[in-house]
Amino acid sequence: MSLLADLLSKNKTSSSNGGNESPLPLNVPPTLSKAQGISSPVRSLNNRYVKISLVLVALTALGVFVTAKLSLLGKKTQQTTPVKVVTPSTAVPQVALPPPAAAPPLEQANKARITLGEPTEPEPLKKRARPHKAINSQHTVQKIERQKLQAPAPPRQKAVAPRKIDTAARDSLLYAARSAEQASDWKSALTNYRKALDIDPDNYKIMSNVAAALNNLGMFDEGIQEAERALAKKPDYVLALINAAIGNSSKGNTQKALRLFTFASALDPSNRTLVINLGILHERAGNLDAAQATYRQLAATDDPLALQGMARIYERKGNRIEAVRTYRQIMALPNASSALKREVKGKLVRLEE
Repeated sequence: MSLLADLLSKNKTSSSNGGNESPLPLNVPPTLSKAQGISSPVRSLNNRYVKISLVLVALTALGVFVTAKLSLLGKKTQQTTPVKVVTPSTAVPQVALPPPAAAPPLEQANKARITLGEPTEPEPLKKRARPHKAINSQHTVQKIERQKLQAPAPPRQKAVAPRKIDTAARDSLLYAARSAEQASDWKSALTNYRKALDIDPDNYKIMSNVAAALNNLGMFDEGIQEAERALAKKPDYVLALINAAIGNSSKGNTQKALRLFTFASALDPSNRTLVINLGILHERAGNLDAAQATYRQLAATDDPLALQGMARIYERKGNRIEAVRTYRQIMALPNASSALKREVKGKLVRLEE
C-alpha cells in the first residue's frame, strides 16, 4: 500500500507543475488510478451500512430484552393471581308459567242453580248491578279452608252400647209358648210370646209368633199390626207374610191377602200351610181353576187338606163323581184327622143320596 501511495503522490506533483512541462512517464496502470479515485465513497457507504447494522442489532437486542421482561412479568402475575375455575351450571332453566285461570263470575256460576222460591221480576236496566269481577280460585279455596278451621266441630254422639239380652230367660219363655200352642191354649201362648218379646224387642220371629196367636184368638187387627212390624224388620220372612195374609183374609181384605200369599208362595213353594191357605183364598175370590191348580201341588203327596180342597172344587163345578172319589180317598188316608174324617163322611152321605 505504501508503494501505491508513493506513486499517486508523484502523479499529483507532476500534474501540479505548469502545463508547459510534459508529464513524466510513469508506469501506473490506469485501472489503479480509477480504483484509488472511488475508494473513498465506498468507504463512506460501508460506514453507513455498519452504523445501520449496529442500530438494527441494538433494536433487536432491545426487543428481545423487552419480550423477555414481559414474559417474566406475565409468569409472576399468573403465579400471584388465583385462577377462577368455571364449572358448568347445573341449575334447571326456569320455565315461565302462565298465570292461574280465574274462576268464572258469580253470575255464570249460578246459572245451573234452581231456586224454589217465587219468581221475581227483573230489575230495570239502569239499576242492575255491574257484573262481579272474577274471583281468584286459590283465594276462594284458602278462605273456605279457614272457615272450616274456624267452624266449631260437631258434637260427638255417644256410642250406644248394645242391649244385653237374657237369652236363657227368652228361650224358656219361647218353650212355654210352644207348649201352650200344642195344647191350643192361645192365651198362655200369647202371654209367653209377649214376655219373650220384651226381652228381645227386635226379634222379628217372635213378632210373627205373636201375630199367629192373635189371629187364633180372633184379634185380627192386632195380629196384622204385629205381622207388619216383623215384615218391617225382614220383608221376605214367609211366616210373617202368611200371618199378615190370614189376618187380612179374616178381615175381608181378600185381594191384599191374595197378594201376600202369592209373594210368600214364590219365596217358599213347598210350604204346606202356605199352599192350603192360598188355595182357600182363590176359592173365596171365585178363582176355581187357580184354586184347583194350587191344591194339586200337594194332592199328589196325599195331603188330606189338599184333597179336601180338590173335592170342594169338584162339587162347585158340579162334578159329583170326582168329588165322591176324592172324599173316599181322604177316608182311606191314615194321616187324616178324626175331625176331618167326620166332616168328609157327612159329605159322602149327602152326595150319595
